Amino acid sequence: MNQQWLIDHVLETGRSLPTAPGGDAEYLTLAEAEAIVDEALEALGAHGDPTEYTYMRGHRKRLMHALSMIPKASDRRRTLLDVGCYGYMGLWAIAHLGYERVVGIEWHPEIDQPVIEQELQVGEASVRFSSHNFDITDSDWPLDEQFDTVLFFEVLEHVNEDPMGVMERINGLMRDDATLVMSVPNAISYKVIREFMVGMPPWTYWFFQPDLGHEPRHCFEYTPIVFQSLLIASGMTPNAFRTIYAYSTPEQEREILEIASGLGFGAVELGETMIAHATKSRSGVPLRYPDVLYSPDGYYKNIYPRLQSVFQQRVDGYRANQQKLQHKPVASEIEQKPNSQATDELLRVCDEYLHQQEVLEQQLSAARTEITRSIDDRDAQRAWAEQLATKSATLETQVNELLFQSDCRLQRERELAEQAEQANSSMQQAKRELHDTKSWAERLSGENAQLRAQVNELLFACDCYLQQLNDPTHCVRVIRQKRFRWALDRTKSVARKTPIVRTAMRPVYRSAKRFIKRRM
Repeated sequence: MNQQWLIDHVLETGRSLPTAPGGDAEYLTLAEAEAIVDEALEALGAHGDPTEYTYMRGHRKRLMHALSMIPKASDRRRTLLDVGCYGYMGLWAIAHLGYERVVGIEWHPEIDQPVIEQELQVGEASVRFSSHNFDITDSDWPLDEQFDTVLFFEVLEHVNEDPMGVMERINGLMRDDATLVMSVPNAISYKVIREFMVGMPPWTYWFFQPDLGHEPRHCFEYTPIVFQSLLIASGMTPNAFRTIYAYSTPEQEREILEIASGLGFGAVELGETMIAHATKSRSGVPLRYPDVLYSPDGYYKNIYPRLQSVFQQRVDGYRANQQKLQHKPVASEIEQKPNSQATDELLRVCDEYLHQQEVLEQQLSAARTEITRSIDDRDAQRAWAEQLATKSATLETQVNELLFQSDCRLQRERELAEQAEQANSSMQQAKRELHDTKSWAERLSGENAQLRAQVNELLFACDCYLQQLNDPTHCVRVIRQKRFRWALDRTKSVARKTPIVRTAMRPVYRSAKRFIKRRM
């Protein structure tokens, strides 16, 4: 799908769409839908919230028409998603359309809960369903299932960024051949024409709220061409399209509709609200950024030239109507006058007509000059914008280089900091090891001193043993003395503590004992 094909397709098929959906699905009649809505209004007026009652009362006709375009569930396993579930659509979908389960999306930033359980009741009918509490402009939606029908009423005009992103996520939540029923305000309604003619903004709802106590103003209002382009670019096939007079009737707006008729607009195109019935025809959006919504350059390159034929048709129709209006009274006057007078009158009328034609040609020439000047200005602004874009790209490249250098320096600083930290850790570890080594050396020095004393004692014992061999008599006397016994006991104690010495001296002790016993 490309931009040119999209606008050509909408211009070719948009005005011929039926006002009611067809196919095998069943629908409520408008009378049945009206009775259901009025029942809810009566219950809400008697026992409900005044603000909710006022809203639903003002949207009564829109609710009736929308309800009559929602398909009934073909079996009890069908599910429905209501995006912007303010009101009673969830209850009506279960109680009157046969859906098994309804899931809602409604953002309440003042409530810190991801899911809000809602309960709706009208008379004996009562339903409960879960409403997910999040901003639909978020890129990640906390839903992981697909639905048979999706409702999207009076919400998209409040989206202040990337409406196609919202439509892309809605496409992802729809099963193959699922149905989307959607409504938005009409930016070319009779109300818009009336506001334009009295010098007010040509919007349906533009008001700011000083107390911020109401829903936000409309961020963007769609025309039938833009609305249908949005649906097709989102992977939908429109099946039905209608505009409704929610706050007035065509009879009450007869004068505005006469003016619009002179420009080629029919009454069926000028209701305040547009409602569309569409079927998902493919997964994913085939055209993510349609020029009619996202690109001023693309609009004036791809869309605007194709709209000029529509503009010229309306201008030609308006001129034809004006000529009929101008010539009709003249013809009646000519019939009532003699031939000479009729000829003079006809010449006078022709002169006036030629004069008017000259004036119109002058106006047309001036308009063409103005258009040429506007095109030149636009081209100059476009060239200036391209220069700015080039400079911006250059600055962006320089900024990216600076950011890259900064990142490299920060990375180097982090590496140096890590190395310093590792060096500090190694130094602390070395200090601990040095301290442990000193402690071990001191302990070893103490043990060495003890071993030296023990060796001296052993040498003394060996001297005693050798003396015994040379002078047994004197040795017996020494042994009998407490000092020699103490030395012998001390030697044994040292030998017990030193396994190597004990093993080496064991035969010496035994020989000494046997020798001493023989001498004694």
